[in-house]
Amino acid sequence: MKKNLFYTVIFLLCGAVSFSSCEDMLNVESNRVEYEFDDWSLNDSVFSVLGILKSVQEVGDRQILLNELRADLITLSETKAVVDVQEISRSVFNLETNPYLDVKDYYAIINNCNIFLTRVGASMNESNKEFLMPEYVAVKSVRAWTYLQLAINYNNVPYFTEPILSHSAAEEVMNTPMLSRESIVDNLIADILPYENPAQFRMPRWDSDGKVLKFGYNNTEVLTSHLFVPVRMLLGELYLWKGDYKKAAQCFYDQITGAGTNNTATKYIDSYYRVAFSNDKGALVNDDYSALFAASRYSDNEKKSLLTIIPYANNSLYGTTSALADVFAPQNDNGGAQVFASPAIISLARRQIFRYYEGEATNPTKVVYSHNFEYPGDLRIKATTYSQIGDDDEMTEYKNIIAKFNLDNPLPNSINHQHYPGSPTTYITLSRAELAYLRFAEALIGMECQGYDGAMELAMTVLKVGPKRNYSLVQNPKYAERYTFNEMGDTLKKYTFDPLTGAKTDSTYVMERFLEHYTDSLGFNFSIDETFENNKGIHSRGSGDSERNIYYALTTDCMARHFGYMQKVEGEDTIVFPTGKEEFTYQDSVRYVTDLIIDELALEFAWEGTRFGDLMRFAIATGDNDILAKRVAGREFSNDVTYHSADYKYDASLYNFMSNEANWYLPLPAGVVDPVDPDNVPGGTLPEDEPTEGETDTPEEGTDVPEGGEPAEGE
Repeated sequence: MKKNLFYTVIFLLCGAVSFSSCEDMLNVESNRVEYEFDDWSLNDSVFSVLGILKSVQEVGDRQILLNELRADLITLSETKAVVDVQEISRSVFNLETNPYLDVKDYYAIINNCNIFLTRVGASMNESNKEFLMPEYVAVKSVRAWTYLQLAINYNNVPYFTEPILSHSAAEEVMNTPMLSRESIVDNLIADILPYENPAQFRMPRWDSDGKVLKFGYNNTEVLTSHLFVPVRMLLGELYLWKGDYKKAAQCFYDQITGAGTNNTATKYIDSYYRVAFSNDKGALVNDDYSALFAASRYSDNEKKSLLTIIPYANNSLYGTTSALADVFAPQNDNGGAQVFASPAIISLARRQIFRYYEGEATNPTKVVYSHNFEYPGDLRIKATTYSQIGDDDEMTEYKNIIAKFNLDNPLPNSINHQHYPGSPTTYITLSRAELAYLRFAEALIGMECQGYDGAMELAMTVLKVGPKRNYSLVQNPKYAERYTFNEMGDTLKKYTFDPLTGAKTDSTYVMERFLEHYTDSLGFNFSIDETFENNKGIHSRGSGDSERNIYYALTTDCMARHFGYMQKVEGEDTIVFPTGKEEFTYQDSVRYVTDLIIDELALEFAWEGTRFGDLMRFAIATGDNDILAKRVAGREFSNDVTYHSADYKYDASLYNFMSNEANWYLPLPAGVVDPVDPDNVPGGTLPEDEPTEGETDTPEEGTDVPEGGEPAEGE
């Protein structure tokens, strides 16, 4: 890329040049605007994508708040939460006044994407395809991500892929029946599937010499690829919503390992960003986890975990800013937080059992479990919350302030570990490698329920040990036995030996078990690269040595503790089942691992904007609305065990409300689609007789996509 374009991009990202904002685009004087279409230059492409990214900034805060306020990991301040925040948390919606319910910003993104894809798809040719294809694929991912968020939040929404350039076109879209989430998911899969391989369809790199692009805020260098969600991650999540767990698992495995890219894609090993005690007295140290969210640490984190971020300026003079810090942890304002970490997430973290060891990990004399620590349990929540220093001696409402959105240089201070928010929100994370691992585990549980033998055990491996070898899963296996023969064709016998006399006695013929029949199979080879030998279980990121933790395993005792059946009887831990239950079933095991995945998603991704959608998806997949309803209704309460216990506490009224799936979705305002002003979008519009984007940008089934990522000629 030419040097002058490089500096122009920097200038634009600093906010010195204003792109077409949502407000600008909605002001259309005439009902019909037509322009002569000219081929786009590379500059047109880059500038337009930057404009789309600016519009994505407008919905970043909203995505966090809509997902987290309605879920189970946040509680409101009794005095500081504003009305708009209270309404979302309590599912009492005022469409007239609540800005979080306005979906026009989402459709501004979609309409800009439609314009871009239509123009670029029509103008791409042999001379410019190499330059235009990365932006083309990137905008595909932006549109798919945006539509998916709308489908999750609203369930049924308007869906269109042609540019809306007039009021009559907008009215036509609004009068067309809305598509369901299921139909939108199918459309999005078809739209982005041809571009899933990052080796063939790479994301943009707006640089001059291979270095990352420098943004104008905080002197932070950001990889251009981090501005877009990887297509494989999007496809994996779409397949999860569709219930196609085999394809979902394959997508997340491919994302983690870089499969099919000839080692050109990054491999993600889960051995980074842990938080641990320094000794068995409970002093907190090695807090790399919170550094993942510190503004000044982006350059350290960029290749280890982060996949997608939304960046913000730290001052409105330099561009779009985020208001999340004002909700979660305002600077220099004691007790000013509108929300706090809920008692539910705090108790979930504390009931985990941290395994600490000093020296050799396998030496039992050096192992200490966190029952004896001042702060037992998983440390990730501890590492990203703090107690505000204020006039309240008890700090009752200043406890558990969420610091994920404005951390800078977090400072540990022994067991009284505190964080001092040092800057505004300069980026929020949309996707991380750890999410690929946990989504992979979720897909495996789905495969287990579809008859894939060994999928549940592999899901537990992701949580506890970390996948390191080759795993083969078979669906509906049928095993049989046969005799084992020696080289002479005689049936082998098994013998027993008397250790005193050495005499041997015939016992029985030797039988071997073999796989006689199966419906389908799928393999995941993590031994293909030796770097995966360093994989750790996701749970180890906050709970110490999970691989050797006897309290975190797929065992009867662990299930009894989890479900609340483990009790002290005459000084011993004893399983006491309720009346009518004598032992754990296979279904209990599946539910146990499912719960562990749901809990791990909370511990690892608390307040990052995925929680409500995660609970919805698990509830829909299992047909059990309690997965969502009881967790949300229990957010204000601390509990020692999961909601399977009869003693689980929750708000009965909120539980009844959330038990109805119809109440999971936001109300859709009227008139959500507005046309854009072509004067504010580079390149003009297509003549009326040109093919629409929906007809040109996705290869038809059976059509080859040429190497380099361009649509085939004539598409």
